[in-house]
Amino acid sequence: MNILKSIGAFFNKLWRWIRETAWVQPLLIVGGIFAVIFSIPKITAWAESVKPEATSQYYNNYRRSLEGETNESDITSEADRITDGINRWSNYTTSNNHYDNYADYRAALEADPANPLQYGEKYFLVYVGNDCPNCDAIQPAFETLAEGWGSSYTIEDQNAFRIHTIFTDDESSNDEDYATDEDKKAFVRYLDKFSDLGFFSDAGGRFSDMTPYASRGSVSTSDYDHFIEADHTLFATPTIILVDYSEEAFNLNSSRPGASEILFGVTGADKYEKAKVLAQMWNHTTKTDTSNKFSDVYGK
Repeated sequence: MNILKSIGAFFNKLWRWIRETAWVQPLLIVGGIFAVIFSIPKITAWAESVKPEATSQYYNNYRRSLEGETNESDITSEADRITDGINRWSNYTTSNNHYDNYADYRAALEADPANPLQYGEKYFLVYVGNDCPNCDAIQPAFETLAEGWGSSYTIEDQNAFRIHTIFTDDESSNDEDYATDEDKKAFVRYLDKFSDLGFFSDAGGRFSDMTPYASRGSVSTSDYDHFIEADHTLFATPTIILVDYSEEAFNLNSSRPGASEILFGVTGADKYEKAKVLAQMWNHTTKTDTSNKFSDVYGK
């Protein structure tokens, strides 16, 4: 009986408190609303901080590391190995008396001990950075293209979607072995190495002078210049290179096996339009898509 009285007394006191402090409730509601409003900027900032991390992780999944990078001609890093293969097997055509036909070119390519085809017969090589809004902006387009590969987006060959990335702000454990601030940056050493080996000048010359897109895509000539010069401070991110060792690339009118196409960013209102541009870049050897600015048949 005493227990029931105690319980009843407790609920009576609780009801009295609620009734007597009812005026507090509107204040609590208003306070809660203002708390939500003032929290919005922090929530937004948190969401924005998470998104680039996810973007960088996407590119990191395909990263070719600069670990071990030197400023000498030795091929030491993952980034070196993929770039060296592209450099040595680009533009081997009848015009410069290297290979008379694709069969000979392909046989020699396959016999290379460094195995450049381990990265794919055809792929995107993308230079990105961790603090690169333009890189973040095109990342969903790569995912969208991969998801719609051969369905939402027509792919005119049998190759699978492939992408490899090189981070321009990548670090190497030997960075501090160098004397100058510039040489302490692994990507600077990479740029200097392949500038000396002729990759940027040779590939850049083909991109600016031989690709149909160079004259149709409203691309600033300075972007090509910075690439050709392997400029330490003005090298564009993202830079997207299409590497294509296929027979179709070898037999193009301008014959561009290896480093075939380049973009310094991707145009389009959303990820779907950007993915379409990337698909057209991939389909640069098309004989049927007259809307493809990368192709020889554009506008015909």
